[in-house]
Amino acid sequence: MAIGIIGIVIALAIFLYGAYRNVSVLYLAPLCAVIVAVTNGLNPTNAFTGLYVGQVDLQGGVELPALAGALANAQAFEEASGMLTITGLCGMITAVFPTVFLGGIFGKVLTDSGAAQCIAATMIDRFVMTVQGKEKQAKRAVLIMLLVECILTFGGVDGFVAIFATFPICMFMASRIGIPRRFVPAMLALSCGANSAPFVLSINNILCMSILHTSPGAAAIPGFICFVVMEIGIYLFCQSFIVKAIRKGEEFDYGPCEAIPDKNTSDMPNFWISLLPLVIVFLLFLIAQNASLALVCGILSTVILMSRFFKDNAHPGFGGWLQKVINGLNDGATNGATSIMILCSAAGFAAVVQHTVAFNALVGILFGSNMSPLWMGIILCIVVVAFTSSPPAALGIALPMVAARFIWTAEPMLNPNALARVAAIAVSTFETLPVNGLILLTTGLARVKIRDAYAPMFMQSVFMTLIGTFLCAIILTIAPGLA
Repeated sequence: MAIGIIGIVIALAIFLYGAYRNVSVLYLAPLCAVIVAVTNGLNPTNAFTGLYVGQVDLQGGVELPALAGALANAQAFEEASGMLTITGLCGMITAVFPTVFLGGIFGKVLTDSGAAQCIAATMIDRFVMTVQGKEKQAKRAVLIMLLVECILTFGGVDGFVAIFATFPICMFMASRIGIPRRFVPAMLALSCGANSAPFVLSINNILCMSILHTSPGAAAIPGFICFVVMEIGIYLFCQSFIVKAIRKGEEFDYGPCEAIPDKNTSDMPNFWISLLPLVIVFLLFLIAQNASLALVCGILSTVILMSRFFKDNAHPGFGGWLQKVINGLNDGATNGATSIMILCSAAGFAAVVQHTVAFNALVGILFGSNMSPLWMGIILCIVVVAFTSSPPAALGIALPMVAARFIWTAEPMLNPNALARVAAIAVSTFETLPVNGLILLTTGLARVKIRDAYAPMFMQSVFMTLIGTFLCAIILTIAPGLA
């Protein structure tokens, strides 16, 4: 037991330090998983192939002692185990592939068509540059970026992949207004409260729907209340950090980043036409509840509606147009695939940790307490996401455990809609520790050091999401009928 705990601590320390030093999680995560396996008495080969890589269900002989003991009786455990799946790398890829992969392509075609830049430029010209003073413009710019990112998120672009679409928009805004480049990562994380909002086509909602069989609008009223509260706090924190830096005399510079040209408005599509693909994706997801269908239609509508803007000046004609579209699809596919691996690698590590005595002891303590099932789900989500920095891993582990004990029983004690909404928010809390893939990606794109960029990001993505989680749980505890 003691050696197992030490092994997990050492593996986590290596994982966190390695990620901080920009070591690829693609080989860092399995290395740390093997360390956990060896120090906890698990066969390292089986742990790697069966737990880290594969998808193992309880009927296949893998048992969670704490969960089995927590359920009312052996029959309840047997019934629940048929519905409970412990996902590793491949299982998590299966769950998130359509959304992230197609979201990467969608984000890229929005950028290549000029739609994303048109939305940002229009808002800058109409709402930002109309006020005098750099501080006021900076505040307006932060608000515009928040709106753009929320539009993209509600439109179907997952928050992780939307970075590829919003980064040039954000750099464009920062350069025109004079916002220091070290705040670009914080401006790219302004929609972290939207990823868990009702009806949003996000990984958080998709996994909750898949595991708990809920709808996109589960606990919609508490969800929207918390979304608004979180985004207001996120905006206030971000703009206050930027204004303080401007008052100290900090300026924008491209540094090692490539300068983004200021396009002529004639080279961009109409503002309202640019919004149509986002509306199409949102409505299709809301009506059909099919992420793949919604995103494919979003990609096709973007290419069709803004076809004349996919042009290659060096190679005019249909051949040049076709090659431009193909290049955009290729780059988008690469972005999506890269995002998938970064997102899911930690899920394999989490699957190995989950089968250790130390982890099961923690779960056993939680399930043996008199804590409310809803709050138990929140704590379990927060603990796992802190271990892995992976919301998919946290949801894939925590939701089946809590559901097996309190939902998938003859007499359910917890509303799945309530659990889905608080869990979707809770896994956004300690997801963004300094070694999280989102932090590494945004600071890498902006070419800034984590220590220079992280303070506002922590307040936005950790502190405010904790506030949102607790607020949602309190609302659903006081008024359970809202679920």
